Amino acid sequence: MPPQVALREKGFEYNSTPDGEEVFAKMKYTLKYASALAAFVGIFDYHLVPRSSKILDNVFRFGAVSLPVIGGASTFVLVTNGLGSLRKKDDQLNWFVGGFATGSLLGMIKRNRMLGFNVGMFGGIMAMICKEIILSKWELSPSNPKRMVGTGRACLWDFSLVKERPRNWTTGPVSS
Repeated sequence: MPPQVALREKGFEYNSTPDGEEVFAKMKYTLKYASALAAFVGIFDYHLVPRSSKILDNVFRFGAVSLPVIGGASTFVLVTNGLGSLRKKDDQLNWFVGGFATGSLLGMIKRNRMLGFNVGMFGGIMAMICKEIILSKWELSPSNPKRMVGTGRACLWDFSLVKERPRNWTTGPVSS
C-alpha cells in the first residue's frame, strides 16, 4: 500500500483527489460500502423470497443478487478514473461515461439492449448531475439546520407569558 494512502486511510474522501489519481484508494473506499450493500441485498433476498432449501442453490442465488452491486461499483470507479487519467480532466464527462457503463451492466445481465441503454443514460445523467453538485460545492442538506416553527408538535409548546397554576394548588394554609 502506498504511504500516502496509509496515512489518510481513516479520513479519505472519494472526491479529495481528481479523477485518475489514487485509483486503488478510491476502489477500496467504494467497495467497502458496496460490499455492505451487496450483503444486505443478498440476505434480504435469501430471507424474504422463498426458494429451494438446498445450500448450494442459495449460495448461487446470493451471488447472483449481490455480485452485480459490487460489479457496478467497481465499474464506475474504474471507468471514471481510467477516463480521467486518459483525458487529464476532472469533469462531468468522466462521470457520465462511468454512470452509463454502470447502468449498461443491467442490460448486459438481463440480456436486453434497450434496457441497458435506457438505464445507462439515466445512470450517466444522474452521475453527471452528482459531479456538477460536487464541483459547484452545492449543499443539498444543510449541515446546521434551524428548528422549524410550524411543525406538527407546535401545538404542544407553551407560548403563555405566565405558566398556569397546577390544579391542586392553594393560596395558603387552610385554617379550621
